[in-house]
Amino acid sequence: MPNWTDLGPADDYPVDAQACTNIKNAEGKNIPIVVFNVDGELHCMANYCPHAGLPLGDGERRGLTITCPYHGYTYSLKNGKDLDDPEFGEPATVYPIRIQDGTVQIDLNP
Repeated sequence: MPNWTDLGPADDYPVDAQACTNIKNAEGKNIPIVVFNVDGELHCMANYCPHAGLPLGDGERRGLTITCPYHGYTYSLKNGKDLDDPEFGEPATVYPIRIQDGTVQIDLNP
């Protein structure tokens, strides 16, 4: 069952935005996330690299990929797949994201 959580106004995430923040889950735990606006389409993923736990949001986005600035692993914004080792690499967590009545929301139950 979806757990849609408000992030804020859609205007806070203009085209080419790459915004890092924390959001509280149902248990009150802070979840680090990064939101991307790629050509008007929003994407959201956990703001940590599955390889070493460092912030992905500090990385460089190219198209629909983000590259970890610390060790160079590249992940898909669409599905979190490790593009450097797609068969065995651990994917990044990707959260469903939508705009509802002008408010960006993510589903913390991906």
